[in-house]
Amino acid sequence: MNRISTELIVVIAAIAVFYLRIAMLRGQKKRNERELALKRRKVKGRSKGSPLPQQPKGTPPYTVRSWLLVVISITLMLAGMIAYNKFYILEWKIIQNADAFTPYWYIPISVGVIILAFAIGIRKPILDAEEKDE
Repeated sequence: MNRISTELIVVIAAIAVFYLRIAMLRGQKKRNERELALKRRKVKGRSKGSPLPQQPKGTPPYTVRSWLLVVISITLMLAGMIAYNKFYILEWKIIQNADAFTPYWYIPISVGVIILAFAIGIRKPILDAEEKDE
């Protein structure tokens, strides 16, 4: 039976931070939409049931704040995975004398996941031309 190690717990905690951040972004998006809907009801000459403007179909709800941070986070996670495999890629050891770094594989993976969590943002709701003027 495999034992859950401290390193694995650190990686699981980093992934939990990532999902918590995504949940916070979803909540923020819903609050923004609710505020926009309330603002739209106060506009004169519009019925109360007018729908909110929608993003084009197929548009993801999240946006990337910084592609540089995404590349850095993916690079860190890949480096951690390579360190976990004792610096072997397809039977080829890419770094010969790096066995001292192998026990610390979980650090770059965890840091990469947390950086990725903060590199993602939400899309702001679309405003009508009338609302942009206000």
